[in-house]
Parts: sequence; structure tokens; C-alpha cells
Amino acid sequence: MSNRKKLKPRRTNPASMLIRAHDGAHIPGGCGTCDAYQEIRADHHGPNLHSIAIHHDDWCPTYQRIRETP
Repeated sequence: MSNRKKLKPRRTNPASMLIRAHDGAHIPGGCGTCDAYQEIRADHHGPNLHSIAIHHDDWCPTYQRIRETP
């Protein structure tokens, strides 16, 4: 009899696979005032972690308000 543990196959999360496949993708839109775009970011430091960042034009009044808010 072996003392080694039986390894179970890792289950992959379909949503995680979709996010990783689109990591770095730019999606137009996200602001009604400027030509903003959204960027999908898969976080490689943990499972099932991701974020969507919105990038505004520098002159955008919405972006100006966000920067001024403490």
C-alpha cells in the first residue's frame, strides 16, 4: 500500500476561463461624456479574481469629478 495521496483532478471554473481568455481586452464605452473604454484584467494572484477598469479621456468632466472626490 502506498502512502501517497491520490490527487484529484482540478476543476476549472468556466467563468474564470472566460475572463482569462479575455485578459487585457478593451471594450468601448463606459462613460456617456467621453470615449472611455473598459479593460478586463484577470488577477493572476488568486483563483476567480478579476476586475474591469474604466479608462476616461483626461478632459472628461466625469473623470475630473472622480479624481476630486477624496
